[in-house]
Amino acid sequence: MFASLLTGALAFQGPMLAGRSPRGAVRMVTEDDLSAAIPFVAKPKNLNGELLCDIGFDPAGFTNKASPEKIAKFREAELKHGRVCMLAVLGFVAQELIAPYQAAPFNEVNPINAIAAVPALGILQIIVLCGIIENRTQGYAGRIPGDIGFDPLGLSAGGIKEDWAIAEIKHGRLAMIAFLAFQVQIKVSGESVLSTTFDIFSP
Repeated sequence: MFASLLTGALAFQGPMLAGRSPRGAVRMVTEDDLSAAIPFVAKPKNLNGELLCDIGFDPAGFTNKASPEKIAKFREAELKHGRVCMLAVLGFVAQELIAPYQAAPFNEVNPINAIAAVPALGILQIIVLCGIIENRTQGYAGRIPGDIGFDPLGLSAGGIKEDWAIAEIKHGRLAMIAFLAFQVQIKVSGESVLSTTFDIFSP
């Protein structure tokens, strides 16, 4: 809300001063100099809009001195974390839905507490599988970030569709926020996600 109000106020101010050039001349800031994500903040200099879903959002300044290769690695990491969190969010909901039909000790509705019910060999199996996947998805330099050669349904047979790639990035970003929110919600309330979500409909 604050950003929206401030953006509206800035619209009536016209161009702003951006300091002086090396020769001392004053340069005016245009809309192209500002971030689309935070309209009153300067756009990160290394985010030029070439990457999909690049809206000039880098408050921590990770890309300030990063090379194009490093930025591509950032995008690859973002996609990987987004994909994991999309699966994790689905896992949170699935655990809550199927737990009542499982025998003890696998009938734990709270996904965080359910981890304690997994045998040590089961945890080891997960770690080994993650290590194998991580090892086999290396060495794809030069490809589009996120392309690890995995497409069992053949959805990219005619080329990667831009709108699908954008949707994956947006869903991944939302899933990362949702995964964190789920954990906070469970920790604070002590209850599962769906049960607290539908509390608003309780009398």
